[in-house]
Amino acid sequence: MEHIGEGVEHLLHELSVLSINGHEVPSSGFVLTNYAFFLIIASVVTLMFFILGARRVKFRPDSRFGNLIEMAVEFVRDNLIADIMGSQGLKYLPFIGTVFFFVLFNNLIGLIPGSKPGTGTMGTTVTWAIVVFVTYHAIGIKKHGLFGYLKHYWPKGVVAPLAAFVALLEIVSDFIRPLTLSVRLFANMYAGHIMLGIFSIFTVIMFEATGAMKIAAVLPLALQIALYALELFVAVIQAYIFAVLTAVYINGALGSH
Repeated sequence: MEHIGEGVEHLLHELSVLSINGHEVPSSGFVLTNYAFFLIIASVVTLMFFILGARRVKFRPDSRFGNLIEMAVEFVRDNLIADIMGSQGLKYLPFIGTVFFFVLFNNLIGLIPGSKPGTGTMGTTVTWAIVVFVTYHAIGIKKHGLFGYLKHYWPKGVVAPLAAFVALLEIVSDFIRPLTLSVRLFANMYAGHIMLGIFSIFTVIMFEATGAMKIAAVLPLALQIALYALELFVAVIQAYIFAVLTAVYINGALGSH
């Protein structure tokens, strides 16, 4: 139990500042957390992915990387935008595509042993949720005007008292969206990373044991492999859900109802 306690304590300590040359950055100054460090890496990976992809643009890609870029962008265009927003959504492909791939690369990097998902902290998920929130409201106001956009909260053909109640519910639900967007992504990525870490600790402890305990270590190892496969699926589906909801919110802001 002592080993397990030390392992869990070490796992939770990973939320603290990043050690540099054996020394931690003082909390009174700039703090580079483990999650912030891998968030920067994911940002660079996302940027380089599209920079290299843009440099290889051809009518018929002649490389596997070019084909990968084309397939990825077509997936976002056809499955995240065209199906939800139609042709009017194509102008928002750069924004929605950036949201999808940034979240995806953060999630996937977090599955590399020793790495952390940048989306495993509320600072990242809340920031992106607020960016989405401000963006789709700005799009709606730009298209309909401020007064015309605000009118969509008030249902037509409904008596005033009931309409006021419905409008209040619509406003509250609208302002809850950043919270639901951010918490959903954060909770899935953070919890998944903690579970992988806990199973890793159990596996190491049991392999270091003797006799039947060493043989029994196969069980947590098998569970960890299965959990990795599940987390890979979750990493992709959470990026997909975040981008889908972004498209849905923008489409709602563009609509006149």
